[in-house]
Amino acid sequence: MNKERLFKVIIKLSINDFLKIHQRFSDEIKIVNKKGNDYYLKLNESDLVVLDNYDIPYEIINYQGVKLLLTSIKRHLSIIIGLFILIVFLYIQTFSVRAIRFSSETKDNERIEKLIRKYFKDYYIFEVFSGNIQELNYELRKEFSHFEWISVDKKGTVLYVKVLEPSIINKQIQTVEGYGDLIAKKDGIIKMYQIRHGLPLVTYNQFVRKGELLVTGNLRYNYHDESAFYVPSEGVVYAEVWETVNVTVPKQLIETSYTGRIKTKKVLYLFGFQITIKEVDSLYEKYDTEEKLDVISVMKYKIPIGWKKIHYLEKSDIISIYDEDTSLTYAESKIRHDLLSKFKEGEKILTINLVKQSEDEENYYYTFFVQTYEDIAIFQRRSVNE
Repeated sequence: MNKERLFKVIIKLSINDFLKIHQRFSDEIKIVNKKGNDYYLKLNESDLVVLDNYDIPYEIINYQGVKLLLTSIKRHLSIIIGLFILIVFLYIQTFSVRAIRFSSETKDNERIEKLIRKYFKDYYIFEVFSGNIQELNYELRKEFSHFEWISVDKKGTVLYVKVLEPSIINKQIQTVEGYGDLIAKKDGIIKMYQIRHGLPLVTYNQFVRKGELLVTGNLRYNYHDESAFYVPSEGVVYAEVWETVNVTVPKQLIETSYTGRIKTKKVLYLFGFQITIKEVDSLYEKYDTEEKLDVISVMKYKIPIGWKKIHYLEKSDIISIYDEDTSLTYAESKIRHDLLSKFKEGEKILTINLVKQSEDEENYYYTFFVQTYEDIAIFQRRSVNE
């Protein structure tokens, strides 16, 4: 990148003087305004030497680019330093832990706390939780599987550890926060399930209908003589699913797609202030805009200082003409694209079979029988009284 572009200046110059000397300027000169007999010019700061050498009078209106940034920083240095220290402190405070509190006393509390502290890091006066709460909970439930329930929740600067032993469940507690079941979002035949929390109520090759209970959050579901104890059900239930899918393909289809041409605007981002470093001269007739902000990270904490890139992606219209063969191929590819874009890891398409087709003057119409392998479990909150 030409470093001169980082040092811009706005000056006021008479039109007559500009006409005398404009050919001696660099290519970066730009007329930004005209008032009376004066031009307001945006040019490289190095071009001021040309004016000085020819004794051309001019007035500096303001600086842009790096010099403007440095001037602003110098003028507000104490405020910026204070904000920086405050932001760093708040970021660290967000992840710091001052206490670990247990819901009940058990013989394993010390071991539990020791395992939790494996996820801590010391930064001077702060103890910071650097792990993932879900991963920690999973490890705790594997290590201390003899408890009916164990979980960690971070609120502010305190880690709350909920430990429930079998002896206290029916007497003291009926639910764990976020409790509920897993139900079927589609009809299907169960092929495999992995349950982290809750009791599975389905078996291999069992047919289930949409809305049917798959996994209950009631850990006392099979003990009808005891009061219920609900936890949040969690897991996956894979099934073979059959669905009928209808696709309409126009005989002439106009689609908008990207040409591959991109223009980029670069902006310096500083505590919410934005200073344009590289401008875009002209935009495309049709385009989409994408913004990407890269900020500085210090010890995993993001500081609001960095670069913002604004990409302008050119688009154009493409006209596609479909016949009977190409429209069928398009219809099948559309089904695959729509399904795969929604699928999670482990889900897949098994078969796509055409069962019906027709056409009129404008469109082709297709009906497919689609077989998939997917997770049909969705979480549903439950009332204890249900």
